[in-house]
Amino acid sequence: MGIHCATKRAVPSVRAALLFVCAASAASALALGCAGEAPSHEQGSEDDFTATDFREDVVLPYAGDWLDAPKALAGIGQFDRLRGTIHDDAKCSTMVAIAAAIVGGRERFSAFVDEVARLRDGKREDLAIIDEARKAVAEKRLTARHIHELTEVVVRAYKVAAGAYDEQIATMIRASGYVAVHVGSKRPEVLVDHLAEREVVPLGTVADDIPHITLLWKDARGVVRLYDSDDVHGSHVMPRGGKPYNARVLDAQSSWDLAEKYR
Repeated sequence: MGIHCATKRAVPSVRAALLFVCAASAASALALGCAGEAPSHEQGSEDDFTATDFREDVVLPYAGDWLDAPKALAGIGQFDRLRGTIHDDAKCSTMVAIAAAIVGGRERFSAFVDEVARLRDGKREDLAIIDEARKAVAEKRLTARHIHELTEVVVRAYKVAAGAYDEQIATMIRASGYVAVHVGSKRPEVLVDHLAEREVVPLGTVADDIPHITLLWKDARGVVRLYDSDDVHGSHVMPRGGKPYNARVLDAQSSWDLAEKYR
């Protein structure tokens, strides 16, 4: 698949499509009051994750002491209206890395945050964002704002503002503590069949004529799911067998060229 969310390769028609997506996302975000509000700290509900993206300061759904991954990720995409996030159209790779960390659990998420902090050592503004995320983890108060601001730091840490290659995506996933396991096939259906619970594998797809990266995983319920951070006008998490899932996983252009999963 080469480089994913590669803004530097956008041709005029694709660039216009991206601008349209951003404009639509902005309108949606403004309608939801995503930016410029005082934190509400209300708990995310079932209706939130099935209907639309979470508002920036809504506490994401938890299951015990960590996020309920399918419900939390279902309402978090790569497009937001925060003033400090400027790489929304190129952040599919960082959203996949964050999603993998969330799926892996609290310890893996914290390990990923620690590695990002190491890479941004000395950058006070970025470290302040990381500290806020750490505090939210400790207090079980993670919000979409924490995730969106953190992904911007990840963009700078891994230098993927113009998109990310497969190897860079794999590096970001391994930063959470995952270990690559060779599968030997880049075909989605084979990779899915090799997934055990809490294992993940990225899936390269095509969106608006630009290579795009998503994440497949088998959750703790034993259900295979796909996370797509793009502006999908609905849930970002798609269970196996559904129409949105099939449209991506069964597409002839979809693959993970490194032919490995992450355990």
